[in-house]
Amino acid sequence: MAAKAKYDWEALLKEYLRSDCTSKTQFAESKGINASLLRRNTADWPSKSKSKSNSNKKPKRKVTAKSKSNKNEKVTPNQERKVTGAELALINDEGNLTEKQKLFCFFYVKSYNATQSAIKAGYTAKYPSEIGWQLLQIPKVRDEIQRLKNIKRRSIMISEDDIVERYMRIAFADMNDFADFGTEEYPAVDEHGHIMIDGNGNVKTRKRDYLEFKDSNDVDGGLICEISLGRSGMKVKLEDRQKALRWLADYFCMNPMNQHKIAYDKAVLSLRERELKAKEW
Repeated sequence: MAAKAKYDWEALLKEYLRSDCTSKTQFAESKGINASLLRRNTADWPSKSKSKSNSNKKPKRKVTAKSKSNKNEKVTPNQERKVTGAELALINDEGNLTEKQKLFCFFYVKSYNATQSAIKAGYTAKYPSEIGWQLLQIPKVRDEIQRLKNIKRRSIMISEDDIVERYMRIAFADMNDFADFGTEEYPAVDEHGHIMIDGNGNVKTRKRDYLEFKDSNDVDGGLICEISLGRSGMKVKLEDRQKALRWLADYFCMNPMNQHKIAYDKAVLSLRERELKAKEW
């Protein structure tokens, strides 16, 4: 299959700097360009993240994290798990926080990851890092986080279900949650670096494998056991899956009526099916 004509990266850089896009991935999606292809050809483009200065970038896109109280605010089903009434009762109602702000405080004290906490609390997944940062600037949110941290130091906010869920995440972690990989086509070039054209006027293409790790804000770092960088590149090692599976098997043998038993059985079945297909392949 013939590839499209090569992109004018210089022109795209100027357009990127003038745009409201806060990342290369977002810009690639807005232009209909393969994100992996764009990142590989724009390594020298300046960053537009808030942590680095850039004289050419537009003002930050304003994403508001409401500070006004709204007792009827609905929480979207975007949380990793439901928060029990007993857990939510630990959060102070006198702080005049919205329901989402309360949940953000609760999840933040457990993970100290503002981006993931904003997503679990039900905020939009489009700009979670900006929303998480803004929430941490609200004085009453910071006060509630500090209060919950003090409670955690005294009583350790962890339950039996927390432990089960932790082992479930380890046992059924998928490498696709941590990296993008596959095969893609790219324009073929000759020994002089010129793009090759076939007899029909189409750009000749070749195939290559690619591997890209996802940003740390987009993964559950608690599932990673080790990260190392060597001559052959980066290496990511996940927590021991077999150890987690053995623990879960023993636990559910003793607690067959636990609420997580059905999800565990389905996950084990799916895992075995994937392993079987891999062996057949």
